Amino acid sequence: MAVLAVAAGTAYGVSRLVGGDDDGQALRTAWVLDFPERQRNGLKTYDGQDMFGAWLVGDAVVRAQPDGVIAYRLGDGGQAWGVPAPQGSSLCGAARALAEGRGVVALGSADSCDTLVGFDAATGARSWQATFPAERRAGRDTLAAPDLSVAGGQVVVRADQRVLGFSLADGRRLWQSDADRLLPGRDCRLSDAQAAGDLAVVTARCDGDRGTLLGLDPATGKVRWQQRLPTASAGVLSVDPLVSLPGLNDSTFAARDAPGRPRATFGNPVDGTRFSDLPVNRSNSVEGPAVRPHLADAETIYLPTEAANVPGKMRQANQVVAIDLATGKRRWVSAGHTDSEVELIRLDETGLLAWEVGDHRDLAPRLVRIDRASGKVSVLAEGPRSAGTEGSDATVLERDGTVVLVPWKHVAADAAITVLR
Repeated sequence: MAVLAVAAGTAYGVSRLVGGDDDGQALRTAWVLDFPERQRNGLKTYDGQDMFGAWLVGDAVVRAQPDGVIAYRLGDGGQAWGVPAPQGSSLCGAARALAEGRGVVALGSADSCDTLVGFDAATGARSWQATFPAERRAGRDTLAAPDLSVAGGQVVVRADQRVLGFSLADGRRLWQSDADRLLPGRDCRLSDAQAAGDLAVVTARCDGDRGTLLGLDPATGKVRWQQRLPTASAGVLSVDPLVSLPGLNDSTFAARDAPGRPRATFGNPVDGTRFSDLPVNRSNSVEGPAVRPHLADAETIYLPTEAANVPGKMRQANQVVAIDLATGKRRWVSAGHTDSEVELIRLDETGLLAWEVGDHRDLAPRLVRIDRASGKVSVLAEGPRSAGTEGSDATVLERDGTVVLVPWKHVAADAAITVLR
């Protein structure tokens, strides 16, 4: 069993301040953090470029990556703190949400991702550690990472056909279950578990190609409701509001009510508009929970449309589609974008905040707001052309006009972190 140990730094390099006016636009590049080369930790070759989670905490941006959790000051890019993984181990996952200033990561050795570590997101201090039964890697297979969510004061984990609950405050194991306990008398395998708020949703494949959704209390593991599905589902797109994914032999998404019953369904395309439900966090080293970009409120889910090639350019472009969860009908497709990919940032009372990725060759990126009622785009700020493409397949964060781009992998982007202000 390995644990995180607080230290002065990690294998990552130092950020580079960017001086001058850059391209003279409203947003300028303050600093960037370069990607490291592929690293060897002694046990296996690990893709040190992967990102498992990114958050804005206080005056820092925090990045979870294979060699540890590192915080960089927004002001100058200096390292605020670093919590490296121990020698011979690597991070293999992170819960996407923070709660009460706490986060959770998973780490392991060459053949098993089997340890949770709770940390203070403001200081990096390790709060607790706990182990769980995990699938072991065989041969050249990718490492299996657990489904990992934070729901209120609990951490919900699915690994090796078990689902478990831990206390976010101190790491105590609160409960443990499996398919035989949750679905007695049926031949079932657990395939997905996600949690948010006061609900954990477990997906199972049962009796061949049929499926079941279970709603659990994340504090106790007790089953609140169960819904049988005609075909096995790939899991859920969203927990709150609850939207389930189709399975291999199905193409239907379902918006569901509090007891998990379908209230509306929709396909892809929805009213002629194709949307993307592909994961953006694919890894060459770790097979873990899929991150499918979306935003949602109680009435509507917002998804990126399927990207299409831009004629004569080396890039793709898309928009955002809004789907009514009461009817399953398309409400609108956003209008007013440049011919660029669009990354969702957040949803608030003023609308959807989004980032148009742009292209470092010929198209400046933009920070835009999308009207919730009409889908009309309004421009808030334009970034430097040199930052174009850096936000592609990335977590994009924004606070008070500062934009932070943290790509999941080193593919289109050149930097592990780009900060614009």
